[in-house]
Amino acid sequence: MRTTAYRIAVSRWRRATKGRRPPDRAVGRPTVSPAVDESHVALVEALRQLPEAQRRALVLHHIADLSVHAVAAEVGVPEGTIKARLSRGRTALAVLLADPDDRPRGGLQEGASHA
Repeated sequence: MRTTAYRIAVSRWRRATKGRRPPDRAVGRPTVSPAVDESHVALVEALRQLPEAQRRALVLHHIADLSVHAVAAEVGVPEGTIKARLSRGRTALAVLLADPDDRPRGGLQEGASHA
């Protein structure tokens, strides 16, 4: 069931991004997607820059509201691995979502992109 919820969320996100593309005249009328707030767009862009394992752990834990134990069971890795992915992912997101003037030079920290 959690995998289905995850896939539905991904499908909705893909549908929303597809709606922003120029329409293909052969297909028909363009679809109109609802207005998206700026912080949502920034979060999606930041999540795209993370490794898939970190991104999945963050989405399942913070957006799907699963416990660390449940995320570990869903992904099939030890709880310690999920805790590490969450920690590194949150650190990386903090850097990516910081104001450009406040970001440290050199981008992400070395350990922030591994998991």
